[in-house]
Amino acid sequence: MNYLELAINQIIKEQNIPHEWNSLIKDELNGINLTNDPNRKDLTDIPFITIDGEDAKDYDDAVFCNENKSSFNLMVAIADVASFVLPDTELDKEAFKRGTSIYLPKTVIPMLPEIISNNICSLVPNENRNVLVCEIIFSLTGEIQSYKFFEAVIKSFKRFTYNEIESHKIDESNIFDSIKSIKKLTKMLLQNKTKRNALEIKSIEPSINIDNAGNIIDMKIPKRLFAHQMIEESMIAANICAARFLKKNYGYGVYRVHEEPESIKIENLRKFFSLKGHSNKKNVSTLNLIKSLIEHANKNENNKHLNILILQSLKRAQYSSKQIGHFGLQLDQYSHFTSPIRRYPDLLVHRMIKNILNSSNNHFEQENLEEDLVELSSLEKKAEISSRQVSQQLICYKLKKSIGEEFSSFVVGIAEFGLFCEIDNYYISGLLHVSDLKKDRYIFDSQANILKGRNTGKTYRIGQKIKVQIANVIPEERKIILIHKK
Repeated sequence: MNYLELAINQIIKEQNIPHEWNSLIKDELNGINLTNDPNRKDLTDIPFITIDGEDAKDYDDAVFCNENKSSFNLMVAIADVASFVLPDTELDKEAFKRGTSIYLPKTVIPMLPEIISNNICSLVPNENRNVLVCEIIFSLTGEIQSYKFFEAVIKSFKRFTYNEIESHKIDESNIFDSIKSIKKLTKMLLQNKTKRNALEIKSIEPSINIDNAGNIIDMKIPKRLFAHQMIEESMIAANICAARFLKKNYGYGVYRVHEEPESIKIENLRKFFSLKGHSNKKNVSTLNLIKSLIEHANKNENNKHLNILILQSLKRAQYSSKQIGHFGLQLDQYSHFTSPIRRYPDLLVHRMIKNILNSSNNHFEQENLEEDLVELSSLEKKAEISSRQVSQQLICYKLKKSIGEEFSSFVVGIAEFGLFCEIDNYYISGLLHVSDLKKDRYIFDSQANILKGRNTGKTYRIGQKIKVQIANVIPEERKIILIHKK
């Protein structure tokens, strides 16, 4: 068993992650009805395309856009998973139990069996697929003027990667016109995003490249391309429309919510950045303060720790039936509609939309919905932790070969018992215990978030550069013990 398999097996046991399909589910899969629905709108002649990463296998969204003299017409087609995964079936119960797909290096623990996620629901080229379409009319300045949802059949004309779109590797004229329109629309949407003060924080999660033996080849923060933004902004627009549709028809919905951060965390953030040369006014709003801190952090590539600190100060986004709003995106109404293959809340949104479209009498009680969304938020958090811990364990296996070697690091966390120092270029932190610091008695000041020597006055702060030596690595515990090198 290689390192990757060891790490995955361990996390499955630790987190009690469902990863197998029982016989009842297999029986249901054999009975799936693939009969064409004549009532669906036929859009197979429209040149929809998918744009995904190099390794993607589940294509759940396709896009098409055209521009005229007065507007943009964007169609976002999403795999109609709800037509195959019916409520209260064994497959549905298992999907809810998992809540989300878990993406690991070279591996996915899927929410739905691969026959659905990678086959009958995946929007692969040149195959008819059932979809739920959100058609949006934008003004030429990128404002949503109207929208509608409907069931349709599409046939993706081509599968593109982000890199192909970025490098303009497009030969077909009908596809080229659509992509050209999406690019133009995206620029408008990004301008509007800036105007409403939506937050843009650089990613701190590395992409890990693994060889067939489960060893790390390299690690890096993925480069964010304009092609990524094209799809992101199209999906955000569809998610906004889904939230509005649910609100209009139900009075509540399945919202993606993000609350404002706690005032004490913001005040600590303000104090810390003032030490880093950032001047700010006391009466500035939380949003404007965070915006200015992000701008300050992005001025220098060496300020990665500042982005970490900002992210740590923000609350987690969650799911709720209540319209709380999304602080990060600065939106009053926002939902998740675009990934029903890998996220159960999106599947719920599809069912609620289809319930209205088909004049069905299915009831979605808000109280029951809220209970489910609390559980799904918890499962999402577990999935994120699991993914991160697998990556950390793999990095630990690699660093175990470097015991005794010296590295540059910077402080990313402070506790009474020591410093958490992230090792440069490894995206993982180890513990530097207070007993290994300069001989003194160090006191933890929680208000200032510092360690201060009682006798020497020596102070350790977040972001401080420290030379360290790796004393020990325990991969199975994802633990790295560091020694301070003067």
